[in-house]
Amino acid sequence: MPSEPRDETPDDPTVVVPAADAPAGPEALTPQEDAPDEDVEPPIPSEEELERTATPATVRRAPKYSAFITFGALGGMVVGLLLAVIIHPETRLVADGSGFISFLDGEGAVRTVMVVAVGIVGGFVGGALAVWADKRSKAPRLR
Repeated sequence: MPSEPRDETPDDPTVVVPAADAPAGPEALTPQEDAPDEDVEPPIPSEEELERTATPATVRRAPKYSAFITFGALGGMVVGLLLAVIIHPETRLVADGSGFISFLDGEGAVRTVMVVAVGIVGGFVGGALAVWADKRSKAPRLR
C-alpha cells in the first residue's frame, strides 16, 4: 500500500534544511565569495557628514522616585511621632506598658499607629512630589 509523501520540513524552526537545487558536497559548505567580510570595519564619517546628520541632544534630569517616596515616608514617620508625643492624652485608662511587647501597650500603641499611618501618607506625598518634579523636568513640547 503506497504511503503518502511526507513533508521533509522539520517542526523545529532552528533546523536548516538545504534547498533541493543546492549543490551537494564540500562546495556547499564553503562560504560565498560575495559575502561581506567580518573583519572589515565601516568607514569613519567625515566632519561634514556628521554635522549634516547630527541632531542636537537634550538631557532630561528625571527624579528618582524611590528617593522621594523614602524621604516622604521617613518625614511622615517623624511627623507622626512628634504628633503622638505632643498630643498624648492625660488619662488613667492607658496601660503602663509592661506587657509582652511593651511598645504596643498603651501610649506605645498610639505612637506606633501614628508613626505608621502618617509614614504611609508621607510616602504618598513624596510620590506625588516625584511625579510633579518629573512632569516639570520634561521639555515644554512634551507636556
